[in-house]
Amino acid sequence: MMLTVETILLYLVALFLTVATLWPFSPKKTGPQFVWVLIVVVIPFVMVIYFGLAFLISDVISEGAARLTAKKDEPSFTEGLVAAVSYVGLSGWLWLRWRKSDSAVREDTRPSDPAQRLH
Repeated sequence: MMLTVETILLYLVALFLTVATLWPFSPKKTGPQFVWVLIVVVIPFVMVIYFGLAFLISDVISEGAARLTAKKDEPSFTEGLVAAVSYVGLSGWLWLRWRKSDSAVREDTRPSDPAQRLH
């Protein structure tokens, strides 16, 4: 499969829609269990929807078909690489947002007196 401007834009739109969908779920003041559920369950589910549509539309563009159809063979290396890199990036993004919000919560609950921090 030859990457064209249209397919690259489709993958970027799928990534943008995935981030826009996950933004309200970004963990704030939650435990690590919620973050793991997001990484293991929610991100792949949302990616299957948006990237699946992007891959189907990309197949239609590359084949010049008149309607939305899937190829019979498995996804190409490029499609797998796009999905894997996007998954790792989105997981890291959510984890960093959680760590940032978690450290802000811990700093808010710290005592203001330095002597009390030692105990």
